[in-house]
Amino acid sequence: MESNALALIDPTTKHQRNPPGAISPDVVPSASQLRRAFPIMNIATISSGFEKGDFLVREEKGQRVYFDFFEEAFNYIAYKGYIRMTGEDEKEWMDTMNNVHASVKGGMKYNTGKLLMVLYKPLLSDDERDFAN
Repeated sequence: MESNALALIDPTTKHQRNPPGAISPDVVPSASQLRRAFPIMNIATISSGFEKGDFLVREEKGQRVYFDFFEEAFNYIAYKGYIRMTGEDEKEWMDTMNNVHASVKGGMKYNTGKLLMVLYKPLLSDDERDFAN
């Protein structure tokens, strides 16, 4: 007599376990897992090629500050807690910004300069802020 206990398993499909540490596609990640994987952050950029100053720092809320020397621009933004992005992330952001600027029909109204560096500052969530205090 054949058991009905295995009737739900299709013998024609290959059942493979996920490798250790892999997340099943059926599992929805929690908010904290998503924040760790995709942290909330502000970005800032350093660009060159402007009349007011040789280097421009663009940061949160559209604030723009001009500098005559790169070191001054870098020190200014680093002091505010920004960190340079890793190579792949920085390249992706640069490509994105260049594509956005190139997509404007007739060109950008203002000089966008040459993008030199992309930096980020991780932001604490409300839970992390409460824990830090």
